[in-house]
Amino acid sequence: MEYYIIVNGQNIGPMGESQMLDYGLTRDTLVWRSGMPQWQKAGNMPELAHLFSNIPPQQPIDQPQSLQSWPGAVAGLVLGICSIYFCAAPIVGLLLGYFGLKVTKDSYKAYKQNPMLYSNGGVLKGGRIVSYIGYVLGIVYTIILLILIVLIILGALRLAM
Repeated sequence: MEYYIIVNGQNIGPMGESQMLDYGLTRDTLVWRSGMPQWQKAGNMPELAHLFSNIPPQQPIDQPQSLQSWPGAVAGLVLGICSIYFCAAPIVGLLLGYFGLKVTKDSYKAYKQNPMLYSNGGVLKGGRIVSYIGYVLGIVYTIILLILIVLIILGALRLAM
């Protein structure tokens, strides 16, 4: 018989009973097979009971009562947005983008290790992305300013001769 299971929010299948164990099947894993009206927990399905005969019930894991905010996520987002807004002001947008990246750097490393621990991973990712964009735009506008300054100086020297 072929089953489908939900692991980490993803529907996986079709598969046999032994394959379900390879995916870390627990009594609380949602399972569906042809002929079933809805998904059920594997532990509630009599035909799968033999899979759990040697497995003790899952111990409750201490879950944090409430998710924490990523430190630096909001600050990184604000700095990134400001870096884009001020990117045409040479050096200002560049510095704001740099500091946005600096603020989010350590938080992003921690996020990649355990994204489920904190609540605002999207804010952190968004802050990192807009900081990169603002930083690059700041570099472009600073280079344009430097080119204009050189051209003005060369034009003034040419007029002076």
